[in-house]
Parts: sequence; structure tokens; C-alpha cells
Amino acid sequence: MNPLITIFNSILPISEEEQTFMKQHLFTETLKKGEKYCEQGKICTKIGFVIEGIFKVVKVDLEGNEYIPYFTSEGHFAVAMESFSDKTPSDESVVAITDCTVVTITNSAFDLFEKEVINFSKIIHLLKEKAFIEKFKLKSEMLVDDAETKYAKLLLRQPSIIQRVPQNQIALFLGITPHTLSRIRAKI
Repeated sequence: MNPLITIFNSILPISEEEQTFMKQHLFTETLKKGEKYCEQGKICTKIGFVIEGIFKVVKVDLEGNEYIPYFTSEGHFAVAMESFSDKTPSDESVVAITDCTVVTITNSAFDLFEKEVINFSKIIHLLKEKAFIEKFKLKSEMLVDDAETKYAKLLLRQPSIIQRVPQNQIALFLGITPHTLSRIRAKI
């Protein structure tokens, strides 16, 4: 069974007929390290369920400074959700840090699923709610926690990020220099 459909089915039931319909409109996409899945300034037209690999979500300011609000890896979604939902230019890019494989839902397939799959809208609502709570919690912690605590929480929640993402990218996510990150890693 398609891993994305398995996730959906674990939230609310999807009939065999609906699953077959969905499989006809989903496709697997592979991206090489450095490729953009969604691009800042452009409308995000797809959602990817990450089967393999790690993406960083990146925002670049007017001076060209890069910020990483979060990483997404296996079992999570790669999408600029506001852009996808509102069909407006994205204020962030979703970039493969490693070679990645995703199950993709295009905008048109998403619209079809909303019409044809009974529980799809409810499933998406529940997934968005969960993602919103996770991101809100993460942003709150990033504001109040010190660098060592941020790193310890990242190590606890997403150990594969620590092992597979370059140190300079982790430092950028944590809002510290690579040198400070090296000192923290030496302590822990």
C-alpha cells in the first residue's frame, strides 16, 4: 500500500475504492540534493509526503540572509502550506538537503480528493492542526530556549537531522554560529 494512503487511513477510514482512485492521482518524485520542491516567490502547487530524505524550509530576506525555520524528513510533509492553500507566492522555499523521494499530491489531485474522497477534508484538517501545533511549539521554544537546550531538543526529537544534516545548516536553524554549535556538541 502507498505509505501516504496508509497515513491517511490511520487517521480516518478510506474505502478500497477511494484508495484505488487516490493511487491513480499520486506519483513518486525524486529530488537530488539542492533541488527545490517549492520555491520562494512562486506558488507552491504540490504537497510531498517524504518517503526518504530531508528537506529544509528556507526563508531568504532582502539582504540575502538565509533562515531555516524547520527541517522535514521521513513521515512528514514537504510543502509551503500557506502558498499551496491560498495559491499565493510562497515566502519560503523547500529544498532537499539530501537526495529525497516523496509521494506527491498536485493541486488538481488535491481538489479531486476533496470532492471524491469522503474523509479527505477531515484528514487534511487534522493533519494541518497537528502540524500547526508542532510548529507553534517549536517557534515558542526557539524564542525562549538557550542554544544548548534547543540542540538537546533537536537531538531528542529528530536525531536523524543531527546525523545527516551539515553542521552549518543545523547552526543556522538554531540561530547560532557553527563554532558555538561545535562547543555545544562537545559538551553533550
